[in-house]
Amino acid sequence: MELDYSYECTLSILVENQPSILTRIVGLLTRRGFVIESLAVGSTEYENLSRVIIVLPGNLRMIDQVTRQLYKLFSTLKVYNLTLVPSITRELMLLKISANIEERRRILEIAKVFKANIVDCTNNIITLEITGDAKKIVAVEQMVHEFGIIEKIRTGRIGLTRESITTGQLYTVERDRLRRKMVNSHVSELEAKVYL
Repeated sequence: MELDYSYECTLSILVENQPSILTRIVGLLTRRGFVIESLAVGSTEYENLSRVIIVLPGNLRMIDQVTRQLYKLFSTLKVYNLTLVPSITRELMLLKISANIEERRRILEIAKVFKANIVDCTNNIITLEITGDAKKIVAVEQMVHEFGIIEKIRTGRIGLTRESITTGQLYTVERDRLRRKMVNSHVSELEAKVYL
């Protein structure tokens, strides 16, 4: 059976801190044949919770199936699909580039255009730090590829929903009341799960 991947999906999963939770999430997805393109785990505003960001190819039906499967894990509190809502996503890449004196000026111009940081520099090597969305990361990598990349490391994607335009509409008092009601119910739901 040929799988149809319509888009790249970013899921944000709020989980309880447990020693084996990451293994269970990855095992659940791989057993069902889902391909994980990126995985990032970090602490949250709650002391006993972590946020797992997973990027995987899929379509609406597949992502719905993944979400239902993730909710079957006891430690999963909330699953957000950041793909179809306004969100802020970032990645980080470190590049070690071979550069002689003539090439160094061109590399510094590229770094300036893309607002990359130079974190290390020697006579023959420049190390760049690039932060941004996936398109920016790929664009920088393509631009400096001709100079010779010695080493490269790229983190997984992280992201949060964008509060300023969550509904894609302008701020009004009624929308703020609705947003506060939604946030308060979400917080009370989390607190009930955490403190029980």
